[in-house]
Amino acid sequence: MNLHTLLFYTCLTKEVLIALDTPSRGLFSAFLSRANGHCFVSLPFSHRLTPPSLQVANQCEEGFTIDQAGIANRGFSSNLTFIEEAHREHGMEAFFAVHDTLFVNGQGLRKDWQQAWATAYAQVKPLIQSGAVVGWFLGDELFPGKISVANFTAALETLAATKKEFPDLLIWENQGGTGWIDSFPNGLPAALDITSIDDYYLTVDEHREWYTSKLYPLLAPHQKVFLVPGSYGTRNDIPKSRWCLKPDGSPGETLDDCDNFMVNQTQAYLKWALQDERIVGFAPWHWDSRGVDEVSPSKEVGTVELPKLTAEWKKIGAMIVQS
Repeated sequence: MNLHTLLFYTCLTKEVLIALDTPSRGLFSAFLSRANGHCFVSLPFSHRLTPPSLQVANQCEEGFTIDQAGIANRGFSSNLTFIEEAHREHGMEAFFAVHDTLFVNGQGLRKDWQQAWATAYAQVKPLIQSGAVVGWFLGDELFPGKISVANFTAALETLAATKKEFPDLLIWENQGGTGWIDSFPNGLPAALDITSIDDYYLTVDEHREWYTSKLYPLLAPHQKVFLVPGSYGTRNDIPKSRWCLKPDGSPGETLDDCDNFMVNQTQAYLKWALQDERIVGFAPWHWDSRGVDEVSPSKEVGTVELPKLTAEWKKIGAMIVQS
């Protein structure tokens, strides 16, 4: 089995900060390893649409929450103190999030990006040496508009240079939807190790078709992918939610229907992943719950409030870690 990562793709929200009563909680991930002849790399939960008052520079504050320990094995964060703590206390590993070190959305590379990078790398090196940091998270939904392809490539080459000293480091970047692929007609830059997309309106079969027919032809042999399944529910007009349908396809009526739907969807993603050696992890979106006004419709209830779905991810995480 190729899976080695399970992480929750999470950005801090006011609700998360209040609930956890700590300055550095948000994203947690867990990595899953070899099982059933494949090797899974990642399972992340994702959170976005953070209120402006909680945003840090270009994007929301990135981190991972300790309550995901025992489910996920990795996360991504730019908070060095929390990364060190999570690794020391819970054995969690992290991708160091470099977006704000390198970029200004809509403008590209920071004017001082090389100096900023040199400072950040010096600070992160001890965490790489300890095993707390296993790679770099370059950014989320960068195309189109946040940065140019030239800036993206320059950043990747800078990150890849760290492999001269630490050859096992991984470089991951996530995209939103499918239109971004037009920016790379000749393939993704070779320095990128792992890519992923989030598009919660595609079914599992539609995801698989797009990955295999559109994305995989652009990948070099060494490049892998994460899957970013939807992992949420709603209390807001459940019968209208496409993610709360009953097994017979009829409209859901309760949050339990959302929970059951998501479990079935997660199992379908796992079945695909076990058959596809390109897939090395999961980054489900999202872990925590938030206000209806902070997410697009029918997605405000997080995995943490869906007991069956939480148990399913825990089972998958255990399979990855144990293997």
